[in-house]
Amino acid sequence: MIAKIILIALAVLLGLLLIALVRALCIRPTAAQNARSPESDPVRAGDYARKLSVMLQQETVSTRDETDFAKYRAFQEALKPLFPLVFAHCEIYHPMDQLIIRYPAVGTPKGEPILLMSHHDVVPAVSEGWTHPPFSGHIDEDGVIWGRGAVDTKCDLMCELQALEELIAAGWKPEKDVYITSSCTEEWGGPGAPAIVQWLKDRGVHLGMLMDEGGMVLEAPLAGVHGRYCMVGCLEKGSGSVKLTARGKGGHASAPAPNGPLVRLGKLMADIEKHPPFHAEFHPVVREMFRRLSRNADFGIRFIFGNMWLFEGLLKKILGKLVPIAGAMIRTTCAFTMAGGSSASNVLPREAYVVANMRFALHQDEKASVEALRRRAAKFDVEVEDLRHEIPCPAVDYTAGPFALLEEIAAEIYPGYDVVPYAMTGGTDARMFTDVCDHCLRFAPIEITQAQYASIHSRNECIDARALPPGVDYFKRILQEYCSRTAI
Repeated sequence: MIAKIILIALAVLLGLLLIALVRALCIRPTAAQNARSPESDPVRAGDYARKLSVMLQQETVSTRDETDFAKYRAFQEALKPLFPLVFAHCEIYHPMDQLIIRYPAVGTPKGEPILLMSHHDVVPAVSEGWTHPPFSGHIDEDGVIWGRGAVDTKCDLMCELQALEELIAAGWKPEKDVYITSSCTEEWGGPGAPAIVQWLKDRGVHLGMLMDEGGMVLEAPLAGVHGRYCMVGCLEKGSGSVKLTARGKGGHASAPAPNGPLVRLGKLMADIEKHPPFHAEFHPVVREMFRRLSRNADFGIRFIFGNMWLFEGLLKKILGKLVPIAGAMIRTTCAFTMAGGSSASNVLPREAYVVANMRFALHQDEKASVEALRRRAAKFDVEVEDLRHEIPCPAVDYTAGPFALLEEIAAEIYPGYDVVPYAMTGGTDARMFTDVCDHCLRFAPIEITQAQYASIHSRNECIDARALPPGVDYFKRILQEYCSRTAI
C-alpha cells in the first residue's frame, strides 16, 4: 500500500514536471534579446555632454547635517544659461530652496498635470580612486562624462530640462500643465520633496502621472537574462532603523561570564541572517517582472520562473540565497550597519547594541516587520527600539494608462526593448508624492552599462554622452503625448 502511494506520488510529480517542461519550451524569446542601442546624433550628444559637465562641476553634496543651502542655489543659477528658454518662459518657484518649474497649459487644462522629477544633491565623494576628479565634469575623448551625479541624477535632470527647452524652441504649447521639480535633500530623505508636495497641495494640484528616478535602460539586468530592457519601478519598500540592545552585568574581561551582551547580539544577527523572521510573498509586480524577464533567460531560469504556479513555494525559501537582490524584492530585509559596546578593550559591556536598517515589504509593513523582529530578539534577551520608519508605498498599476503610455514611447525611442515593471529595493523622492499622484513611475529613460550602474554612490561615476539624446527624445515624446490626450 505504501509502495503504491509512493508510485502515485512520483507519477504526479513527474507529470507536473513534464507539464512545466512543455510550458517552458513553449515560451518564445522577444525582440529584446537581439535589440541594439538606438543611433545617437554625435552633435547633440556633444552639446548635451557639455551641459551635463557644467552641472557636474557644481558641488552639491548633501548630508543630514547640512545647513548651508547656498551651493544648491548656485547650482540652480548655473542652470539658467544652459536652458535659457525654460527660465524665460516658465514659472519658477523655490520652496525651501527646492526647484519647481511650471510650464502652464494654454487655456483651460484638458486634464491633470504631468511631473518630471529628479534631485540635484549627491552623496559625498572621496577623491582617491577616481580616474578623473569627482567634481571635474571631465569629458574624455570617447564622450564619457565623469563626475558625482553623472548617473544619480543630474543626467536625468539635464534630459528633462533639455526636452522642455527644445519643445519651447519649437513653439510647443501644452494642453495640460507641465511640471519639472528637483530636490536637494533626496540622498538623506530630507525635507525637500515634502516641501514640493506641500506646495502642490496648497495649490490643489493632483498629478495624473509622475516620472522619477528608479529603473533605467539596462542590458542583462539579472544574471542569466539576455537582452535590453526598460526597467520601471512600480513598487517601493518602506524603510526604517531599529536599535537592538543587550544588557549584562559588565565586569573585567579577565573573567567573562558566558552569553554576554555582545555574544547574544552576535547570535541574534547570525540567526536572522540564516533564518529571516520575515515571510516572503511574490507581489504581482514582482511576479510580472520575472514573467517578462524569463522570456529571454537561460533555460533553467525560464523553466523555474515560467512555471511560478509550481515553483513559487520553493522560490520563497531559496531565492534570497541564490540572488540576494531578487530575494530582497519578496520580503522585508534587515541589514546590520552600526554597533557599540564597552569603551575599553578589557571591560565587559553592561550594555551593547547594534543598529539595523530595515526595508519593509508591502505585505509585511513596518509594524508587522518590527514586531516579527522583536519576537525573534526576545529569544536572545535582546530589546528592540524602533528609531524611525516610513511606510511602504502603494504599488503602481502596471496595467493602467500611464504605464501603457510609458511602454508606447519606449517602443518609439528604444525599438525592440522590453518594458519591465519591478520592485525597488532602494528609496526615491517619489514615495513622498502618493498623496498627489496615483501613478508614480520610477524610470529614467537613459541607457547605462552595468559598470555605470555600479558606480552610483561609488567611485568613477560616469555616463556615455551617446545615451543622452535618446533620453531627451523620450521626455519630449512623453510630454507631447501625455499633454495632447484627453484621457490616459
